[in-house]
Amino acid sequence: MKLRVLLVQNSAIIGNKKATFENVYSLLKQYEGEKIDLLIFSEVWSIGWYCSNFPKEAETLENSPTINVLKDIALSYKSNVIGGSLILQHEKGFTNTCPVISKKGQLITTYDKMHLFSHKGSEENKYITTGNELKILNYQNTKIGLTICYDIRFPEIYREYSKHGVEIFVNMAAWSNKKPEHWEIMHRARAIENQCYMLTVDQTGKITDKEYNLGNSMVINPWGDIEASLQSEESCLLYEIDTAKVKELRENFPLISDRRDTEFKTFNYKEIYLHE
Repeated sequence: MKLRVLLVQNSAIIGNKKATFENVYSLLKQYEGEKIDLLIFSEVWSIGWYCSNFPKEAETLENSPTINVLKDIALSYKSNVIGGSLILQHEKGFTNTCPVISKKGQLITTYDKMHLFSHKGSEENKYITTGNELKILNYQNTKIGLTICYDIRFPEIYREYSKHGVEIFVNMAAWSNKKPEHWEIMHRARAIENQCYMLTVDQTGKITDKEYNLGNSMVINPWGDIEASLQSEESCLLYEIDTAKVKELRENFPLISDRRDTEFKTFNYKEIYLHE
């Protein structure tokens, strides 16, 4: 099946959601009338990566300006929307949450980020609680697995998704330009080792006076080749992917069927000391 995906790489205007929303509408305007199956945003795209601001910028499912904008976009572009993420407030704390909106403008599910980036000056775990549930979207019998940013460093998530037949990974991020090699290498590796498409959507623009988001959103095929990408500018990427490539590769090179991961628990482990 062929899917037309639109990746939205915006720069959040920190402290001004309204201006950020208007900017995103402007970025999308040129795609009016286009057939789009999946419209995908980046992590915390409406507020930017500024952890100490998360509690102040948090929304609720019942009253969410960000989700309302995503619903409007879904209806306007007749597209399913994978809404990057926003900070949601719950009775017991906050989550970094991806909302998924149907073409009819309905919130159909959410995914909570599983791994919290709390290094190099970031304190996500100070404000956010971890998610504990994988989410697979089924669109016309094509399975799509959701992850957020730092999740990419933990391949176990992607392995679990692939065990359940996922053909497309989506990773939504606010990734620093200080780690460009890791950004590319890990996303290509997850695609290769699971024979899946990988769609990455990163913010661009300022994080602090000394650090910026990378941008470089990508479409990576099941061989790990980058089929399309953006650079560091604010922009969108409209691209058609062919999921038949996943099926063809898995049939011709049955990597997944050769895995022995269910047997690892039965293996013996021995540590052998070498002579000094």
